[in-house]
Amino acid sequence: MSILRLIFILFFLVLIIAISIPIQIICNTIGFKLKKLYPLFFYQLIKITIGININFNKAKFNKRKNGVLYIANHVSWFDIICLGTLLNARFVAKKEVSKMGIFGFLAKLSNTFFIDNENKIKIIEYNNFIRKKLQKGENFIIFPEGTTSDGNGIINFKSSMLECAFDESNQINIQPISICYSKLNNIPMGIYLRRNIAWVGDTSMVAAMANFLRSGRITVDIIFHELMSINNFKNRKELASYCENQILSGLNKTLKIN
Repeated sequence: MSILRLIFILFFLVLIIAISIPIQIICNTIGFKLKKLYPLFFYQLIKITIGININFNKAKFNKRKNGVLYIANHVSWFDIICLGTLLNARFVAKKEVSKMGIFGFLAKLSNTFFIDNENKIKIIEYNNFIRKKLQKGENFIIFPEGTTSDGNGIINFKSSMLECAFDESNQINIQPISICYSKLNNIPMGIYLRRNIAWVGDTSMVAAMANFLRSGRITVDIIFHELMSINNFKNRKELASYCENQILSGLNKTLKIN
């Protein structure tokens, strides 16, 4: 049954991607608003096709807020689908993602901002670029772990790319987000099952995606923590520590991991 499910999903994914690529290219050519809006529709189609249920706390979710740096934990390639469905924001990704075949091509089309996080000189340029965009009202999503975890906890946050949130006017907002893979076919997942759908270790991206797609319907709880002004923090390390604690707390409460 899992193989049939995988074949079914892959067929419709190929169809959606084949139709969406020329549409996104046209949107990118016509204007910036369409360029930003079509990915929301695209991610929604993908979410429905692969069978992801998303729960989120609407009280702390402000879809219209601008100039926000969203800071989230990273578990799987499907984090992109979950957040992309809800947020009108650009993802910040490692430059290696741009070279991942069709996935890299789609990331480029959806306006992903690629960084070389090994180049300390360029990190300053990246931060300046993102800061200016945030000040103009654009939103960004960043995964400070720099890699994926197994979904049961988080990896220590790197603070270098969080410098972009600090400016003299203190007009930039930040919002931590906990991404919790909580249920499989409406049954709470344990540590082992959650690891199986995460993209960790030496598992190839294709194998990790195949494991995820054939496993069944996944429920993901997205926890939006308090939206805060950057003036609540003295520096990027303090910001990283705060976000790390908030996100881990959200994971532990939702997944009941002690």
